[in-house]
Amino acid sequence: MTYRKTWFSYVLWVLYAGLCVMMLASLCQWFLSYMGMFVPVSVSVVGVFLIFPLLLGTYALLRVVSRKIRTKYTIQAHTLAMLEAFVVAFCFMFGTLYRLRAALFSDFDFYFLDSMETEYFELAMVRAGEGIAPMTHGMGYLYVVCLSAIMSFLGNKIISVMFLHVVLQVVSLVIGFLAVRKSAGRLPACVTLVYLSFSGAYISRIGVIDPECLYFLFYLLGMYLIVSAVKNYCRNYYTKSFAVWTFMILGIVLGILIYLDIRSVTLLFFLVGIFTGKKEEDEELPAITAGQNILVFGAVEVFCVLAFFGSFLIDALGYGTEYMTELSAWGNYYLSEFWGSVLACMDQFMRDFPFNVLLIVAASFLAFEFKRSGKEQNYMLWILLCVCTAPTPMTGYGVLPYGTIALFIWCVLAGLGLQNCIMGDSAQVVQAKIEKINAEAEVEEIQKPRFIENPLPLPKKHVKREMDYEYPVAEEDMKFDIEVDESDDFDI
Repeated sequence: MTYRKTWFSYVLWVLYAGLCVMMLASLCQWFLSYMGMFVPVSVSVVGVFLIFPLLLGTYALLRVVSRKIRTKYTIQAHTLAMLEAFVVAFCFMFGTLYRLRAALFSDFDFYFLDSMETEYFELAMVRAGEGIAPMTHGMGYLYVVCLSAIMSFLGNKIISVMFLHVVLQVVSLVIGFLAVRKSAGRLPACVTLVYLSFSGAYISRIGVIDPECLYFLFYLLGMYLIVSAVKNYCRNYYTKSFAVWTFMILGIVLGILIYLDIRSVTLLFFLVGIFTGKKEEDEELPAITAGQNILVFGAVEVFCVLAFFGSFLIDALGYGTEYMTELSAWGNYYLSEFWGSVLACMDQFMRDFPFNVLLIVAASFLAFEFKRSGKEQNYMLWILLCVCTAPTPMTGYGVLPYGTIALFIWCVLAGLGLQNCIMGDSAQVVQAKIEKINAEAEVEEIQKPRFIENPLPLPKKHVKREMDYEYPVAEEDMKFDIEVDESDDFDI
């Protein structure tokens, strides 16, 4: 999806460039510490700034090579579609098998003692005459309900948790691919799918009993809904009344997601696309006005707030408590867990160290794309989401680390960096192709035409002949008119 560049884009660009430096410095510092070498953070930052010329050279080289290849060769649309289908089928098949293998052949005792949190497992265990105790964290309570339902069929065993997490991750691969495909394009969707399908950091969450896998699925589902609504709105697929109703329902969904976990508030960033998204005109429908944008944005915000506070009213009526008691308990719960998950999120991010370096390098290409992309860009909202959900201070607002969300966003940004670097300069590529065709046509006109020799037998050429006699006749013998007397009747 394409967005217009605004003054806020420059602020995001500065923050994103600094974030890339910070992430590269952290990765270098972590690697050196892992190797047993102590290097001050300031030295790591200086080293990262020295790496930027290398990144710029790699970025420029990829652009030049890509432009030459695309000028000389043309890849058909059906070929790209077949490659995409192959990547998707391969990732879904082997990603599922990889998860089943990790769940069935892992050492459950080791995971249970060292990696798993037993709190949710104890709450979800099915016991005769006992129900599920109420919880302040909405997503935690929903996770315990789902886990308890699975245990009622499979029993109070660790394999039940594994089965639930495998199913949640496989469904998340599908929803995540569709969400990124609709909002960012084909290449970012494939990069994200490949990474999440075989990421050790993501698959390791199968062996941890917490709501992260379930929440990641809900987060992707909310992202898909909001991106679809905003994209269809910018394409002018909705009438004015239908658009209002659509965003009212979307606001209710987002309000419930924010109630389940406060991290869902970052999904509201995609609503900026209502104002900055590139609008497409339709002859049958009136053009989208600024007043309609404000109306739609106000509808989703109002109903989001109403659904958020209405969720506490439902809790109060269900538990028989006061409304303000539920609301204050929710706020105090998040304040008590504040800043506790930044380091844990960064630790999860480091599990795929070699591959994460490539992700950060590819995502850093967007810092160079800012000046080249012109007045329209397709990645600014993703940068805004990255600044707020990557391993940065805002990550600490969540109850759990949710490092999978950070990995997911960096994957999308890496795909966008490669896509804009390799597939950019479309106008220049088309112009180069036109110039090449014109040059070849001029060369053909200058060259003389060459005829192909006929391989078939031809008739003999006609030779002109002159009539002649062997016996010469005297001139006086060549007179055939004989004069006779008029009285002679010989010629009658």
